[in-house]
Amino acid sequence: MTIENATDRTTTVLQPAMDARTIFSVLRALVGILSWVSPTASWKVFSVGTIGTDPGARLISRLFGVRELALGAALHSPEPAVRKAALRTGIAIDGVDIVASLIALRRGGPKWIWLTFVAGASAFIGLGVAALAEEERTGTA
Repeated sequence: MTIENATDRTTTVLQPAMDARTIFSVLRALVGILSWVSPTASWKVFSVGTIGTDPGARLISRLFGVRELALGAALHSPEPAVRKAALRTGIAIDGVDIVASLIALRRGGPKWIWLTFVAGASAFIGLGVAALAEEERTGTA
């Protein structure tokens, strides 16, 4: 939406307070921070089960968390090319996450994987596609 200032004939473009890119980046950052700071809590939130005492599980959770945090932070870059690359990378990663979840299901993984991982990654793909479309439409990418 644009508003024209009658006094000096300038035009102001109004941006929504929470566009798809902002929502996407905040969600990615929250997932990343939670997974890094408290792998135990992230396992509960994502219904993965009990993390137990295995330090390897905490390591993998933190590696996942820093990936999410980096993707979320990149979406705030002032460079449109960086934001676009981060959106495309996130969409690709979420697609691979779905494939990994389907492999786990096929090998006897619990059915809740559909809800927590497949649905979550699918939602992130949708947000990523919407954010890319917004960037293209507004000419910022």
